[in-house]
Amino acid sequence: MNSAPLPTIDALCAAHFNEQPHTEHVTRLALQLFDATHAALGIPGRQRRLLEAAGRLHDVAYRDNSLHHVTAGAELVLKTGLRGFRSEDLPLIAGAMLLHAGNLAQAQNELLFHEMPDAQRDRALRLGAFLRIADGLDYGHVQDARITGIRVRGDAVCLRVTSPIFPANIARADRKADLWRQVFPRGIQFETVPGEAALLTPDVPVPEAARRLFALHYKRLLIHIDGALAGTDPESLRQVRVALRRLRLLLRLFRKRLPQELSEPIDAGLAELLKELSRARDLDVWLGVLENVPGSLARNRLWEPFLRYQRRLREMQSAAIRRGLRGAHFGGLRHKIARLTRTELPRLTVEAPGRPGSLPAVARKRWQKALQRVRRRAKLRHSASGDKLHELRTTMRRARYVGELFGDVLEPSDRKMARRLRTVEKILGRVHDINVAFEVFIPAGPPPPRGLRRCLRKEHAACLAALEDAWEELDL
Repeated sequence: MNSAPLPTIDALCAAHFNEQPHTEHVTRLALQLFDATHAALGIPGRQRRLLEAAGRLHDVAYRDNSLHHVTAGAELVLKTGLRGFRSEDLPLIAGAMLLHAGNLAQAQNELLFHEMPDAQRDRALRLGAFLRIADGLDYGHVQDARITGIRVRGDAVCLRVTSPIFPANIARADRKADLWRQVFPRGIQFETVPGEAALLTPDVPVPEAARRLFALHYKRLLIHIDGALAGTDPESLRQVRVALRRLRLLLRLFRKRLPQELSEPIDAGLAELLKELSRARDLDVWLGVLENVPGSLARNRLWEPFLRYQRRLREMQSAAIRRGLRGAHFGGLRHKIARLTRTELPRLTVEAPGRPGSLPAVARKRWQKALQRVRRRAKLRHSASGDKLHELRTTMRRARYVGELFGDVLEPSDRKMARRLRTVEKILGRVHDINVAFEVFIPAGPPPPRGLRRCLRKEHAACLAALEDAWEELDL
């Protein structure tokens, strides 16, 4: 009986709903680097096809086993074989795949490498060095990084790279050049150059647009976690909360296309995390206000005890941040978001891409609905209730987010409107911050100098007056 034919790379990718935009982009980058440097590094050109196979398959097992997809993918290649490749090629392909992600020392300790002859292991490590850097250049999974130039000098290879949408790709690639620096006599350097790219274009299928948007804001969340945990820069926590809010909004914008059994628990998890981090963020804003009080207040005898107490409140929130961003709950949430962006949305792009050119229509519909919500709540700007003003602010912020998320496929006038919304929203945000100070922070702990309340009331009145002027400029 004849054995079944070996699968092709295309067949494996299709069968396992591989994240094609990411793996194809990573493969192009790896091959570009290989073509420019393999001769200088003493690598035979015939190994190019092995690198190409490893690049296209490096995430092939993600849908089946996301937590261990690296080893699962390598085992899949070794077990099934690949049409057009010899059996002795498979360990090199699988070895390079094992090295593309994660801890390098752990990857090199995989059983496959211990079983290889030294010469074969060296070849796999060298191929893995190309793939590891290329994978770092698409850490954001939005395919914006481009290698615009490669120079091979006596002691180093210099890459000129642009990554305008997610610049953190370049730093990630530099970190993942650890294997390159280990196996090649020439070092490698990254030079960032300016560039332009659009995340969305009118011809992008709607599920693919969703994948790019979810991936971008999920990765923006991840790169700010360490800073939020350290607590040394309030901007990191702010960026974490912005990413969380945008991810929640994306779930609403694309809810009809997303699997409910996945989107609902993600939304609940994001909401819970936002709530857990809100007190710390409010305190960061409040302390920023206190750092800029007039000198006469700072010299008052009541000032230092009051300020120390407010700082202590913020320090106490560090535990909540750690609990939120390091706990098992967040780990589970990350797993669900990654599954959505890396398996479910790529699957939907293949199975139900929608009509060609439908993205601008979808964007326009969501944008108009968001603006309509703002119009319906416009009268709230006259309210004396802090809650009502905050409701208006939240509605405007969501509308602005919609305009920014879909900005690439909206009209220039729509992008201008999003900037106007931001102006009004900032004023409402300041009003909210002052209200929170009066309701929550000032009553807590030692009393502040009386002048602090006067300063805040004066600023509150000025913001309400500015709100009316800004609203007229909004021209809804």
